[in-house]
Amino acid sequence: MNWLVVFSNLQETSPGARIYVRLVECVRSALDSGLLNAGDKLPTNRELSTFLKVDRSTVARAYLELARLGLIDSQVGRGTYVTSPAKVSQAPWQYSRVAQGVTDDASKVNWNAKYSRYVDGLSGLISRLPQFGGDDSISFAGGIPAQDFYPSAEFKKIVRSILDGERGDRMFDYSPFNGEPELRQSVIDHLAGKGMSVKADELLILSGSQQGIDLVANLLIDPGDAVIIEEPTYFWAISNFRARQAKLIGCHHDEEGINLSQVENALRRQAPKFLYVMPNNQNPTGLTMSLNRRKALVELCARYNTPILEDDYSGDLCYEGEPLPSLHSLSQRQDLVIYQGTFSKALCPGVRLGWLAGPAAVMEKLSFAKRTSDLATNSMAQVILNEFLQRGLYQEHLSRVNAIYRRRRDAMVAALEKEFKAFPEVGFIKPKGGLFLWLSLPTGLSNRDFLNFARQEKVVFSPGDLCFSEADGLNYLRLCFIQNDEATTADGIARLAQAYNKYTDYLSASASGLGNQSPRTTDHVLI
Repeated sequence: MNWLVVFSNLQETSPGARIYVRLVECVRSALDSGLLNAGDKLPTNRELSTFLKVDRSTVARAYLELARLGLIDSQVGRGTYVTSPAKVSQAPWQYSRVAQGVTDDASKVNWNAKYSRYVDGLSGLISRLPQFGGDDSISFAGGIPAQDFYPSAEFKKIVRSILDGERGDRMFDYSPFNGEPELRQSVIDHLAGKGMSVKADELLILSGSQQGIDLVANLLIDPGDAVIIEEPTYFWAISNFRARQAKLIGCHHDEEGINLSQVENALRRQAPKFLYVMPNNQNPTGLTMSLNRRKALVELCARYNTPILEDDYSGDLCYEGEPLPSLHSLSQRQDLVIYQGTFSKALCPGVRLGWLAGPAAVMEKLSFAKRTSDLATNSMAQVILNEFLQRGLYQEHLSRVNAIYRRRRDAMVAALEKEFKAFPEVGFIKPKGGLFLWLSLPTGLSNRDFLNFARQEKVVFSPGDLCFSEADGLNYLRLCFIQNDEATTADGIARLAQAYNKYTDYLSASASGLGNQSPRTTDHVLI
């Protein structure tokens, strides 16, 4: 491939646009013209940056955007390949055949022509996920509770007592579409302990909190609708909203939470359908929004009559001070906030139960959407979890794991301060609760390249760019601190510092023309 031809119009393409945007447009133009086709291999970041005399981070950002658009696929160890052919509009005769699902082999269904835009959009986003092998690496990449502290023994006793009693048959029936009445009351009582007043018709039990994001998106988002999100934010929320062709408006953080000036600008100019926000232990940054910022955010959204989807995925995991009030409880209006919660992050991921709490009329519409999705939530899990709550076991469990996770957070912070003392350019945010710690590298460095070196040291993490709605965040990484004990965490962070040292040495050598190829691996297991 003559890359000089592909990028010949780099300076003329989109005048005034940033260089990475021009790179994206050059590749798209090459696809439209047929110069590039599905399966063609693109140069590496290093090769293309050297060829075009631009920074490697610029090329990396362009490749991230192309992957988000579903036009390329990058896999460690294999390279970067074109996944999308030229536009079908360039060949109307081909479009008519594809649209009907006709292929050259009449005995086969052309499934690619059948997939919805939703699936196409989702596939492009998921292709950005890194792939890890099932080796003995220390992993900071996950986002689930520590398996050692699953309340297995307590659940086992509860299941036996229910099956041996008169309530056993209830576990095998459909539950009401909005949830088992006893569990609903237990959740209402749990929320009351947080200062939230929720009535029975304002609560919907879910098959996991992820379903809440999906149901709200189904209810509110049409293609082209604007949604305000934090930048960065939860990867699977980005994926859900983007796959529905929403226009995502990212608002950045400061030390108190989401930037209100950016939010107001978006509210005034974009007329968004809603704002999605995590005030407690924000994923991925670990930030907890200040009380003043919470009050101001609620007042701002109320002024513009814009609903808030408040995701409190880990609010019960609090390691410093008293938990702050939810946006739901701070709102003076009953029609403004939909509050989402779950027990999964504090208990275990297999308890696929969560809830939505909001205006009764909205909950009714959401219950309709839920019934088209799964009819009803798992009855067994509801009956068992309700008994767990009624026996007071959840609060006992919470006290135990909060103490353990606090120690594990402190162990990671201490290890970072020790091992990265020689690298003051690396920064991090100490979270007040939750699961995650957010690490920042100097601008221009790539977390993907760093991950290659980390894997050689048998330690892995989650690249921060996954949590940005645009091609950004290459110099950030997310570390989960609750899954490993203190000794393992100390070992893992030491390995991470060693990897960083080798990575920066490699960059220095590359700049002088002496560098060897960056390490690659070929294991393929999604995180």
